Amino acid sequence: MEEKKYNEVNKVNEKKAEKEQEQKHESKLTFDNSVVQKIAAIAVREVPGVLDMEGGFFSGIQETFGGYDATKGIEAEVGEKEAAIDVSVILEYGVSAVKVFHQLQEVVKQSVNKMTGLDVVEVNCKVVDVMTRKEFNLKNKKEEENKSGLK
Repeated sequence: MEEKKYNEVNKVNEKKAEKEQEQKHESKLTFDNSVVQKIAAIAVREVPGVLDMEGGFFSGIQETFGGYDATKGIEAEVGEKEAAIDVSVILEYGVSAVKVFHQLQEVVKQSVNKMTGLDVVEVNCKVVDVMTRKEFNLKNKKEEENKSGLK
């Protein structure tokens, strides 16, 4: 009788150990910061009133020599379940910065969450410049001419 009870307890303990072992080997999905940055950058470009995003020093160098920085103006801190995103934008003159900010927040949160499942806990936006659409187009035209001259 005791042996039967011992075997039953032993089987229960073995099953618990197997379950614990299975839980220790759970698969997980992670994202590099640059992936979340790219998703956010694509989303921000869809927001009316945002002319462009402003990258840092290295982004500028990359673009000077014909490269394209898809994540310029975006910084992301990514954890296992959450992300925080900072965006630096050039705002179109005449639009409401507050409205653009709220729309930008919503679009970034939705896009990142939809593609990654991450909870975006923070979206910060820094307006680094304001330009009219005409000024912006002229600036881009001059930059393209300068790039063509380098080649």
